[in-house]
Amino acid sequence: MKYGFLSHIGFSKNEENNKRIVSMGDIFEGIAIRNIYHQIGINDDDIISCFQYEMSSYEGEYIVVPINIYQLNLNWSKRILPVFLGLTLGGGHKLSEDNISLLRRFQPVGCRDERTMRQLLDLGIDAYLQGCLVTTFDEREQNLPTQKKVFFVDANAGIKDFIPDELLDNYEFFSHDFYINMDSGIDGTKVNSNKEFEKQMLEYGNATIDRYKKEARLIVTSKYHAALIALALGIPVILVMENNYYKYSWIEKYIPVYEPKDFKNINWHPDKIVIPQKEKELTIQIAKRRIVDAYNKYNDICTLSEIRERPDINEFEDIFYGAFAVEWVKEHWDKNIEIEYGLWGATDTAVKLNKFIFENYPNARLAKVYDWSVRNSIHYAEGEFVPVPLDELESEEGMELFIFVTGNSASQAAKELFGKMNKENYFLCERKILSESDVRK
Repeated sequence: MKYGFLSHIGFSKNEENNKRIVSMGDIFEGIAIRNIYHQIGINDDDIISCFQYEMSSYEGEYIVVPINIYQLNLNWSKRILPVFLGLTLGGGHKLSEDNISLLRRFQPVGCRDERTMRQLLDLGIDAYLQGCLVTTFDEREQNLPTQKKVFFVDANAGIKDFIPDELLDNYEFFSHDFYINMDSGIDGTKVNSNKEFEKQMLEYGNATIDRYKKEARLIVTSKYHAALIALALGIPVILVMENNYYKYSWIEKYIPVYEPKDFKNINWHPDKIVIPQKEKELTIQIAKRRIVDAYNKYNDICTLSEIRERPDINEFEDIFYGAFAVEWVKEHWDKNIEIEYGLWGATDTAVKLNKFIFENYPNARLAKVYDWSVRNSIHYAEGEFVPVPLDELESEEGMELFIFVTGNSASQAAKELFGKMNKENYFLCERKILSESDVRK
């Protein structure tokens, strides 16, 4: 088993033109996860990348994958063992039963926002508010002479009439969103694989962080991760939004969130606010412990399972005790026989045997299904049947019906019951076991 890295900066194999928007926030998230891996002692060469568009089709070795993303669909490969550190669910998104089962299996679920946490708690899923791992980056060296630039990072256009002139002496407009294709990559160079593109983007993300550390005097932004990187590095930041929506509720404990109605009151010279070091260390400690605990929990069992699994098999058949019954019917029943019969045992053999008879003997009719304990409706080729108690076999109808005993384990009990009833019209779907008399010379 390996440690995995969920990369959402790759391209889908199903996208004909391989074009998409990549967010700098996704890159920062990836860097944060890799930083935690390095603290655990895991090298990049030992990390298996799993790309967002390949989560459902992943067929590699079992991997423990930290999840720190916005997500709508959790229908992933069974070979991915998620550690939910910072999950955000899409607004109004109703989780499927499969998604709920997955979250319960791998709880507790760390959440990037309080709305997601409350939604999961209401479903009876253990959840807690982590926020975002980007806040674990170390504070930068302060008061460098190069830290003079104002970065406008996807800032809301509504602030244009309120920006003081002194902020426009040294500034740069910068976007955290990139419309990119594999033919040009991030630097105009064609990339040949998702792995190559991932490497290129992580390098670009680290370079951007270095620029913020060395050059930023102030960041003015509407972007979640731009605000968080500022809070982690200790860069004064102004967060301007169309509205104070759910993702930002916990950030407002550190800095104000300015909506259009507040733009006239923006403090354009904010002090630097830094996520406290104790909070960073606690976040890292929880993430490291949960990743390592998950790996230790599953490593041995997944290693053994992987050795013995047969991925080349697409469908697994139940044992079919009805093969001899099929041959008996072929030999003893005319194609146009008019007969009513019953099945003893709500088994897979019974379903398959009925299907064979239904398709080949149009005048034969399944009248009743008997079972020790099953009372739920079962679908057969001839329709829905609810098994009845075996006691009813001793009725007049049970005497008349030809009975197929479809479970090997019921054969002895059937012989005893039918012997007591003096019933002879039946067939036992029992295993044929080699005996000493078969080989004695």
